[in-house]
Amino acid sequence: MIKKNILSSAAALLVATLLSNSCIETDKTTGSSLLPGDNILNVTSTTFDLPVQAKVTDSLQTSYIGYLSVGAYNDPDMGLVTTSAAFRIAPSLSKHNFGENPVAKALKMYISIDNKTFFDENDEFIPQNFKLYELLKDIDSTVIYNNSVKQNDISPARIDNAGNIFFGGDSLVIEVSQTFAQKLVEASQEEMDSTELFYKKFKGLYLTADPKPGNQAGGRINLIAPSNIYFLLTYRHKVASEGIDKDSTIAYFVNENGPNLNLYNHSSATIEHPNPGNKLFVEGLAGVKPYIDFAQVKSNLESWAADNDIDLSKLIIAKAEVRLPFEYPSDYKELNYFPSQLFISTRRANSGRITYEPVEDVSFTTNNGYINRSLRYYSLDISSYLQKVLKGNQESSYLQTYVTPIYQTSDYYSGAVYYYLQNYLYSKATLNGNTAQRNPKLVLTYAVLP
Repeated sequence: MIKKNILSSAAALLVATLLSNSCIETDKTTGSSLLPGDNILNVTSTTFDLPVQAKVTDSLQTSYIGYLSVGAYNDPDMGLVTTSAAFRIAPSLSKHNFGENPVAKALKMYISIDNKTFFDENDEFIPQNFKLYELLKDIDSTVIYNNSVKQNDISPARIDNAGNIFFGGDSLVIEVSQTFAQKLVEASQEEMDSTELFYKKFKGLYLTADPKPGNQAGGRINLIAPSNIYFLLTYRHKVASEGIDKDSTIAYFVNENGPNLNLYNHSSATIEHPNPGNKLFVEGLAGVKPYIDFAQVKSNLESWAADNDIDLSKLIIAKAEVRLPFEYPSDYKELNYFPSQLFISTRRANSGRITYEPVEDVSFTTNNGYINRSLRYYSLDISSYLQKVLKGNQESSYLQTYVTPIYQTSDYYSGAVYYYLQNYLYSKATLNGNTAQRNPKLVLTYAVLP
């Protein structure tokens, strides 16, 4: 997560306002004749080919996110991507007594769909077969990555009654099996009173959806807020001391604060390449993305500096711009699936956990990393980052960067803006690769101290 420095932005705005309101004309040559020649800095610009690779963003953190992602999409370039969700449920009532010999009658799962991703209008309302399973492994604080839950952590037996077909509307109702419903009503009083004990017995649930049949291209991925899932359990029970013999209902909910987990399965590892040719792909979620090794960039700049008799320790970067060009697709609608903002993120291990975080330059200029449809490239201003790279003394992980989709959030009260790697919405962009005529570039504007 990167936080934008709104104080410096406000200061810059104030200076700009003062300058724009000034009516005083200034002679900018005044005093220039008094400066020694070696104190005048010449600003120069040069352009380099940028060595870009294609790598999958493995171990992407997908726990505690805003949406559960369920669906599948088969792409002609990336292959099949499937998304599924693991989550825990808890009873809405504590100290609940099921009475004597409770018998489950019906359990239904209610889902409201918040958003959908599809690249072809014909896929908006295709039928999808949803399936529900019980988890055998607890979702605890150590289970945070898209690849944390393995197949043997999921019970092979479905706990939904077959026929839960979703046609792309706003909601879906899934009938859950009588067996699992009976298991819920047999929870002990202690388990109903303690969420911790309840989670020990009921590890959680796993929700998935089938892809389109065969090798058909396309599909749909559905986004569901955890708070938009709930269960209603109807059961018959007796309380002999009170002469009660009746049907009752209890609700179960999914905690939006988690831990909940999205699981992504990609086929795009097959297109990983150290030197991609004409095309370079940006795939959302945990898929393949452009990878830039800034240790190699630094080495290239050192060779350039030696050839041009430049002391890199005296080089001052005015602007370092990464340009990632693309061509207009044959179907202009494909541009709608390009991420609106890309930026370099580092893959780092913090306290033993892997995180992908955008470098702080993303917050220094407005709309940094945004797509430019008229000039046909993404422009990433990494001036501060590259200056630090050239100074050295950075960990190797700081130099290993992925070009990832970015999203922003802002604090309603303070106005502070936060930047994150966008890890829940599937997207795709086709950029130009290293051998394309308009290949990735580093445009360096600099001066050299005397």
